[in-house]
Amino acid sequence: MEIYHDLEHIRDRPAVVLAVGAFDGLHKGHIEILNTVRSEAERRGVKSMIITFAPTPREVLSGKKEIALMKPEAKIGRIESAGIDILCIRRFDKAFANTGRDAFMECLLTCLDLKALVAGPDHHVGRRHEGGIPYLRETGAKKGFDLRVVPKARLKDKEISSQRIRRALKAGRIDKANAMLGYVYRLSGHVVSGAGRGRSLGFPTLNIEPDSPSVLIPAHGVYCVNVEVEGQKHPAVCNIGLRPTFAEKEVSLEVHVIGERLDSLYGRPLGICFERYLRDERKFDSKEALKEQIKKDINQCKK
Repeated sequence: MEIYHDLEHIRDRPAVVLAVGAFDGLHKGHIEILNTVRSEAERRGVKSMIITFAPTPREVLSGKKEIALMKPEAKIGRIESAGIDILCIRRFDKAFANTGRDAFMECLLTCLDLKALVAGPDHHVGRRHEGGIPYLRETGAKKGFDLRVVPKARLKDKEISSQRIRRALKAGRIDKANAMLGYVYRLSGHVVSGAGRGRSLGFPTLNIEPDSPSVLIPAHGVYCVNVEVEGQKHPAVCNIGLRPTFAEKEVSLEVHVIGERLDSLYGRPLGICFERYLRDERKFDSKEALKEQIKKDINQCKK
């Protein structure tokens, strides 16, 4: 896959089928758009292309930091695995946000031989959402490109969106988030030293420091997860929170790998794949009560 950071850097004005968007999380609806881009490009014998933005338009226009659903590298990998030929990651800032619809389309048509544009039903281009589907259809008729509108993906009669997925993760609804994503939500990080309390309880844990502060961490609680290390998956119990039994004040993310000792992982990268929410994090009256609950959590994960 060819990767660019500016349309003007693309040479020879390639013939393409294109989709434009933030594609945060690359959920089921996004994948349907990517698949349509690829199939339409194959049918026409041209290249498939995606334009996405960093940071997201929502973050720039709202002025508020938006926590992403995946790292940029993960987004690139998923777009490439969808069979897309060209990816342009355009920096989105307030100056670009002020680009009018005609100026934006003129830039596209100058740099690309646009054969078809693929979009969702609420897609728009240009400042203040001025260039919606009717504008794009009219422009396509004038400029010689087709418009293919892909219906919104739905889960239980509700539209799938990055915002709904974000809300589900913040509420601990891993099952709902994974269903909308179409894959298991994943965090990556590396192992750091901890206080050793898990070992003293008989359940040694790996303390994880996420490698991207801009990626969303699910709600506090206990989860059934898979830990990915060097391509191998290991079932585990994950705790996110303040460890109230020990009255800690900093949020921690730790995993107990079931039935295995992975003591040699300090400083090494790993992934945490969230399969299921087990319970809220809560304070226990004694270490013995906490140990009994951990045993129950492990048995639930084994099932």
